[in-house]
Amino acid sequence: MNRLQMGAEMSQMTVRARSVELGGDRAAIIVPLMGKNASELAQEARAVAGSAADLIEWRVDHLSDISNPVIAGCAQVLRREVNLPILATFRTEQQGGRGKAADFERVASAVLGAGAADLLDVECGLEQRRRVALNAFAAGVPVVLSNHDFISTPGPDEIVAGLRQMQGELLEWIEHFVGEADDDVAVRVRAAGLVKVAYMPGSVMDSLRLAACARHFVDTFASVPVIAVSMGKAGTFTRAFAAKFGSAATFSSLGEVSAPGQIDLDALVAFDKATGCLSID
Repeated sequence: MNRLQMGAEMSQMTVRARSVELGGDRAAIIVPLMGKNASELAQEARAVAGSAADLIEWRVDHLSDISNPVIAGCAQVLRREVNLPILATFRTEQQGGRGKAADFERVASAVLGAGAADLLDVECGLEQRRRVALNAFAAGVPVVLSNHDFISTPGPDEIVAGLRQMQGELLEWIEHFVGEADDDVAVRVRAAGLVKVAYMPGSVMDSLRLAACARHFVDTFASVPVIAVSMGKAGTFTRAFAAKFGSAATFSSLGEVSAPGQIDLDALVAFDKATGCLSID
């Protein structure tokens, strides 16, 4: 169900990653896989395959070898072992990951070429981001335009302004791609995306402010789905009640976490069954 945005006077787009709808009535659960090689990824994928996860996030930056042949081989392993949509992420060192910004475009191209992504993370601030996003659209892959700060949380005005700026940039990319496609509907529907922010709180109040700002943005300005989470123990509740604060998805874990504050998948699923925390209503 699309939600009408009061201020924007337009319906929020939903984004589909294979059979999973992001931006609908429920926050999807995304579980990261961080294997260093194909063998470790296969083991992690088999564990997730029988779980309640909706999507997996393949943290490509955790590979010990990011050459194109290795990426292609790992992609084959993931597709074989788990039948879930894949969010492919090459997180750079600047935003808390292990990847080099100089490798981002090549790795993204290799991931897309291997058919390893149903969604592609594109970091806000990287100079190659627009070109990579347009290449993703051409491959039929929606993008997640993301921004992470593992040190602090911006003030309320900055949070909302940042989300609006990211959304504007994403919509410009979509508009450009659609314009180039002319009347080719099959091509135009490929252009879609979300915006994602994740910040480290200094206190529970920082997390509350982020949640309030995210909810305000979704209700007033959003025309694309949003993911907004606060990290660490002080931000755990933003992950548990992601849908209530306007997020289209939340990140959980099976074992190793990719960011502080992620909730164990079984615990999150049990809590959702008891409270309906991942449902919008």
